[in-house]
Amino acid sequence: ITSASRLNHLLCVADLIQLEMSMAPEKLQRTRQILLWMMGCSYLFAFASLYHQIPGLYGPKGLTPVHNVLPQPSNATFLERIKFLPSLLIFSLEIGLSPHLGMELCCLLGIMLSLGAMLFRAMRSSIVFFLLWVLYLSVYKVGQVFLLFQWDSLILEAGFLCVLVAPMSFLFWKRPEPRSHDGMTVWLVRWLLFRLMFASGVVKLTSLCPTWWSLTALNYHYESQCIPTPLSWYFHQLPEWVQKLSVVGTYFIEICVPLLFFAPVRSLRIFSFWSQVFLQVLIILTGNYNFFNFLTITLCVSLVDDDFWSASKQDSSSRDSLSKRFCNAIFGPDRRITQCGCFVIFSTLLGLLLALTVYYFGIRYDNKKILSDIRFTETSFKATLSSGVPLLALYGAISLLVEILSAVLCSLSQPCIFKKLWHLLQTVVMTSFVVIIFSISLVPFGTLDSTFFQSIPSDIHRVHNWMDNFAVTNSYGLFRRMTGVGGRPELIIEGTNNLDTKQWMEYEFLYKPGDIYKPPTYVAPHQPRLDWQMWFAALGSYEHNPWLVHLIYKLLIGQKEVLQLMRPAPFASPPRFIRVQRYLYHYTPFNASASLWDQPQKWWHREFQGEYIFPLTQDNHDLIEYLKKQKFLPEHTNVCTRPTLCDLLNIIREHSSNFSAVVMLWSLIVAGVLTSATLYLAFP
Repeated sequence: ITSASRLNHLLCVADLIQLEMSMAPEKLQRTRQILLWMMGCSYLFAFASLYHQIPGLYGPKGLTPVHNVLPQPSNATFLERIKFLPSLLIFSLEIGLSPHLGMELCCLLGIMLSLGAMLFRAMRSSIVFFLLWVLYLSVYKVGQVFLLFQWDSLILEAGFLCVLVAPMSFLFWKRPEPRSHDGMTVWLVRWLLFRLMFASGVVKLTSLCPTWWSLTALNYHYESQCIPTPLSWYFHQLPEWVQKLSVVGTYFIEICVPLLFFAPVRSLRIFSFWSQVFLQVLIILTGNYNFFNFLTITLCVSLVDDDFWSASKQDSSSRDSLSKRFCNAIFGPDRRITQCGCFVIFSTLLGLLLALTVYYFGIRYDNKKILSDIRFTETSFKATLSSGVPLLALYGAISLLVEILSAVLCSLSQPCIFKKLWHLLQTVVMTSFVVIIFSISLVPFGTLDSTFFQSIPSDIHRVHNWMDNFAVTNSYGLFRRMTGVGGRPELIIEGTNNLDTKQWMEYEFLYKPGDIYKPPTYVAPHQPRLDWQMWFAALGSYEHNPWLVHLIYKLLIGQKEVLQLMRPAPFASPPRFIRVQRYLYHYTPFNASASLWDQPQKWWHREFQGEYIFPLTQDNHDLIEYLKKQKFLPEHTNVCTRPTLCDLLNIIREHSSNFSAVVMLWSLIVAGVLTSATLYLAFP
């Protein structure tokens, strides 16, 4: 190779860096719009699902009345009150609404804004997404035990990042222009996805759960998850070697693949995108995890650029992607050599991850089966994690630094001095926000390793603690330990009018297992929060679940708002006695003599474990005193000094209660998607 050729290659590398940095915002506009559209859908799922359950969960006659957690009116300043409880509901009484009506108003406003974000490009702005974030934060902070799920924290953190991702424009009729710092804000979404997936994989091993270490977790997962689907019964019947290999695949997608999120090679990022989507689709098919999986797929959009969504082949004169121009700079301008070089880089990095997975999980073929078992120890894994977490934080910081430099160079490449200064000012301001968010996100990320966590500067800890009340950054770790190893614990509520007859009749919930002949159902993206909490309550005792004792009392008095959260009661009038029994549920085995389509005749079989709550009556003195101690009694009355607004909210509630939550939610989704598609075709 001549000196001139070497110089030409060096100039090509330099040109590569400059061109890619200036093009980054232009290649993220469609991606940004799709990300914001899907985030609007996620908000719609969350608000609409919660709205349907407010009377039974948070109303004055509900299980956990919202007024119990709101502070009494005081002379404190606005900022002091927001700092104590960042929720708009603290002002509900001051505007003449009961707290639960204020909660309904927040959800209705959230539904309208999220629908607007789905339908109109102009409403996918920072202002709209800030309002959506404030509204969901307001209900989240008073949601108590029924809103303490990781996806509630995740949608708040993702929603806050969308405030930065969305264009800040007051001219709603004007199409948003690319901003020099768009790459940085989308990068933050990618960093959130990395923390979510990597932590979810790592905690399965750091929890020292025997099922995850023996690769047998999926032997129990499908039947023990909160609300299974019909397909979960079939997945449960798969051979053990397939279940173990599936666990290995889960580790690969959650721990190894996220390392490719920040790869400079575009094809690796696209591979990681499809890997994550594949996992989420499998979870959707086999489990009802409400809007969580769709929200995770939404975050995955940050892994791709506008070219990914292009149906037509790009013009050959257009600029190539970063990976192709990188290969062109290294391997030369010949197209065949360039494609070969790109393939070598892609194959080498991906092959290395696959080879490490095969080696450390002992994957081998034997007797027409693919066998696997973990070949590393707990000690070696913790040592690797201890050295790896700081390196991953550095990896993220370097990737962010590249995005910042790209934004600065893109600002300086603007055509006139005014635009240069304006874009540079925006970039500097956004950089400060991005660096702060990245820095405080290291605190929850650092919980994966105690040594790294302690090494984080105290100033960053203080900022994180101050912002923790606003759920801007959170720690994640899904399916940390596998429950239901010996069987799926279920609580069955029974009632009778005569203790001597011993004829107890069961209360059925809308979606959780009860009747052993009733098939599981698909309910996502709706989350029946009472059904979910019944699953958690079965893992403990009623002493740690006072809302469950309150549920028994509500059934004893026949409270309509609470009964609407369950299937029709088996009694024409409330029974005199109610008790709670604990059972262990198991999926029925596969019937080899029946066809696949006739499986199964009976979905569950169950074993009685014992009494969970002894028979209670509504006038039981100890029960009444317990409810008073928990502030469930006496019940508060509605407060309404704005009759017009209250009447409007009651009319909407009356009409919406005629439909099930799933029907209402899917009606909004279908209407939103069809209208959005129509508007896109009419005004692309």
